[in-house]
Amino acid sequence: MDYTDLDLDVFQYKLFYLVCKNRSFSKTAHLLGVTQPSVSYNIKKLEEFLGVKLFERGNVLTLTPEAEALLPYVEESINSLKKGQIKVNELINLARGQISIGVPSHVGVFLLTDILKKFNKEYPNIRIKVTCKPTVELFRLLNSNDLDVVIDCSPLDENTSGLEIIKISSEKCVLCCNKINTKLLNKVIKLQELSNYSLIVPARTSGSTKELIKVYNEHGVLFEPIFEIATSDMIADMVDNNMGIGYLFEKTVIKYPNLRIIDLEESLPTFDIFMIYKDYLLSSTIKAFINFVRKYK
Repeated sequence: MDYTDLDLDVFQYKLFYLVCKNRSFSKTAHLLGVTQPSVSYNIKKLEEFLGVKLFERGNVLTLTPEAEALLPYVEESINSLKKGQIKVNELINLARGQISIGVPSHVGVFLLTDILKKFNKEYPNIRIKVTCKPTVELFRLLNSNDLDVVIDCSPLDENTSGLEIIKISSEKCVLCCNKINTKLLNKVIKLQELSNYSLIVPARTSGSTKELIKVYNEHGVLFEPIFEIATSDMIADMVDNNMGIGYLFEKTVIKYPNLRIIDLEESLPTFDIFMIYKDYLLSSTIKAFINFVRKYK
């Protein structure tokens, strides 16, 4: 491919990105230590080069449809350049590396803490940032290069095209109660027998709850949770306070001394846990983490 006619001014695209984020020419100028006329001039030159208007000037600066279309590509490019700088630094010294990991809270509770504890012992100087968000947001951040690695569970409903996916474990979900509920312990319980107890589950949009609904439907049991809670920690705390029966990963239950797993006659779902990343953007630090997790599993 011939790149001789590729006329890119990286500074102008950086200005465009910052103006979009700040929604202000003056804030961008202050951030960069340049004059506002300089920012305006360079944005105008970029608009002339592209042949489109990028911003509607007024009391509130707004992006044109053309700017909205351009922004994701510029954002991804800038984040890629940042990672390139980090990779060069890491080639000099692995100890100066950093990793950004994304994980839903219900997976992070039982899995990621132990991994990070052991990884930090082996690589004590590597900085680690963990972001807990819903799966759809984690994939958006991964695709825009704001995250290096996502750890999530099946089913992966998001678009995984161009991503490397490695299975690192299989984890079982269970129903649990407070240990004072002796009527539910030391015997096999049918799902129907639990209908008189308050059910505490993750949001219906979560993959784990969707699979639980299927189990209820298959056995003709009405699925009527009293509480739908975003985080596993809060579900466990509510069960710990004897507010109902919780639906959690088995390894999460084990972390709470007062919680007990209900021996259910029906089988509950088991989920595969995956590590997801862009193979072509791996720094030496991220490779070290991925190789560590592979050995961990």
